[in-house]
Amino acid sequence: MSQEPKWDLGLLFKPDSDELIESLNKIRALRANFVAKRELLENGLPTLAEFAALVRDLEALETLDSKVSGFAALSFSENTTDQKALALLGLTRQESADLANDVLFFELWFQKLDPQKAQEYRDSLPEFDYFLDRVRALTEHTLPEGEERILNIKNAHGRQSLVTLYDALTNRYVFDSSFIPGSDGQPIGREELMVQARSPQGEIRAKAYQELYRVFGSDGAILGQIYQALARDWRQENVRLRHFPTPASVRHVDNDLPQETVDSLLRVAATKGRETFGRYFQKKAESLGLAKLRRYDLYAPKSPDTRKWSFAEALEMVAQCFGDFDPQLAQLAKNVAQKNHLDAQIRPGKSSGAFCASLAPGQTPWVLLTFKGQTQDVFTLAHELGHAAHSQLAKDQNLFQFHACLPLAETASTFGELLLAQKLLSQASPKEREALTFHLLDDAYATVGRQAYFALFEIKAHEMVESGATVDEIAEAYWANLNDQFGDNLELHEEFRWEWVSIPHFFHTPFYVYAYSFGQLLVYSLWRVFEKEGSAFAPRLLSLLAQGGSAAPLSLIKAAGLGPLDDDFWIGGFEVIDGFLAGI
Repeated sequence: MSQEPKWDLGLLFKPDSDELIESLNKIRALRANFVAKRELLENGLPTLAEFAALVRDLEALETLDSKVSGFAALSFSENTTDQKALALLGLTRQESADLANDVLFFELWFQKLDPQKAQEYRDSLPEFDYFLDRVRALTEHTLPEGEERILNIKNAHGRQSLVTLYDALTNRYVFDSSFIPGSDGQPIGREELMVQARSPQGEIRAKAYQELYRVFGSDGAILGQIYQALARDWRQENVRLRHFPTPASVRHVDNDLPQETVDSLLRVAATKGRETFGRYFQKKAESLGLAKLRRYDLYAPKSPDTRKWSFAEALEMVAQCFGDFDPQLAQLAKNVAQKNHLDAQIRPGKSSGAFCASLAPGQTPWVLLTFKGQTQDVFTLAHELGHAAHSQLAKDQNLFQFHACLPLAETASTFGELLLAQKLLSQASPKEREALTFHLLDDAYATVGRQAYFALFEIKAHEMVESGATVDEIAEAYWANLNDQFGDNLELHEEFRWEWVSIPHFFHTPFYVYAYSFGQLLVYSLWRVFEKEGSAFAPRLLSLLAQGGSAAPLSLIKAAGLGPLDDDFWIGGFEVIDGFLAGI
């Protein structure tokens, strides 16, 4: 494989074929058949066999919808300027909203059942037990059917349309490249621009960030208004209507995590992170010959990354380090590329960033990233293929218990990055080892410290929107967040007050970001166990991953021999970071 691959979405649906329309029609027919079963529930209690058939019919219906809506989302990610893809995305969102509305009666019926009868149904269908538990757990936050139907429609055409608008706007941004040595002066995309943020030359790094936030800042008022609208919508639905205590608690309940666990995580990740990463920033400044690190220098390489990876070399390296841990993990990673489910090309209009989309159990996931041949891209590949291996390991779970909750969803991806780091360190010269250790510390900051402060900002920003704050006032709050995070350890620059409008997670999935801090510190704890147990640890980790989302995260973590998740646990994760620091 000599060139960066582009996925083949024709494996889902052939372009301009009738198969997509036929699948949409099939969803509608299956939906109508399921709705007809409503009479069964209204006229009495179904038998255990009838109940099992209802749950399995619902799973089959949701699986087909996942394939169709997933195809639309992937098509839009492939080219966010494609009007056909955008139209299809809107159509499938409407279909998914209609489906959610039409099958809503089943979960509402199950929530209202006498507890003893609900338990009887639940115990008769053990493969769906956690799904049914989660349905019952949301009873107090569920509205009457008519209101739920309105909210589903509102989210499809209101909230999601605003998110799509944000994506369409920001993915069209182009940036001046004239400051880049050897540039032809042609406009470039965000992915290409941010390569320069890791340039060995400080002035190039500075100009890359200045250009990034010049463009985002010029639209800051517009993007900020989109954010305000999304935050208001989130609170109106979830706090005022559903009666969650706070906007953030919606995500905690969705993740099945106690509030005190998240509070402990953020408390330690912020306070311990400020101290630990503050020491790192001072060491890094010294190593770069600077009196103080500038924000521009945060991801400056210790030495230039002169190696240029081909995609084939990168994939083989990832497969090797996965295979050293467990051969099955390597093959699962390779599956994605071998089945043409991986898109790594650089091209205009393609969605920025990287993701792994797992549509249904037993189906090979889809991975998107932008591969530029740098070592950082190899780490991104290991991260996303870790996600892909995770979902393939969970293939025996049903659709409702397939996806791990957000905090556990980062387990395999982050562990995969550490496996890659271990492999590269074992092959490196002393100079290369030092540079790679700096990279690992950069990554630890970006995933633990930075994301924790992102989460704290989101909590603050949602409260400010409720209080009527302006976009400029929210930007000022973000600036205060940065100053609290870095203190005197780093020199900040005014344009970074607009960094928040460039973070897609704030718009796409509110309060998602603490999952990264959770996952990274959890994996550091797992890594400490791996260092003690060696190869005997592999089956334990694979067993954890194979559970998907089939149980509460704290239960799965306990089964892996970890916990409780208190302050001491998170502080223990920082021991790995301290070990990296000791190596420079």
